[in-house]
Amino acid sequence: MLDLIKFKKLLTDLRAQQYKTEINIDTLKSEKVADDIDVAINENTASLASHFITRNSSYIKRINIALQKIENVTYGECENCGEQISEKRLLVRPIALLCVDCKNEEEKEKKREKDKMKGGILVDWG
Repeated sequence: MLDLIKFKKLLTDLRAQQYKTEINIDTLKSEKVADDIDVAINENTASLASHFITRNSSYIKRINIALQKIENVTYGECENCGEQISEKRLLVRPIALLCVDCKNEEEKEKKREKDKMKGGILVDWG
């Protein structure tokens, strides 16, 4: 049986840490630029910051889902097969929704789909 109190603290701490690392993209965009190189650097920095903020926001949403699952006493149940996700996996990836076996199967399926898409592309070598 999982220690839900331990995982709630872990997830709450993780969420707090993610909030602290958010970047204010408006500050990055408002910097004064001196030349074309500065413009390019600022645009690149803003693009990276935007990507980071999107990923961070998604991660916070997954943390909130995990915390809600703790409240519903469904935390740690694989969303595919319904089996208990191992505590070891949850300690490494506390937002995991799938057990190792189902995650591996999902990744294999994604690879098969990717390979199928590659195979469906007609390449004309001349």
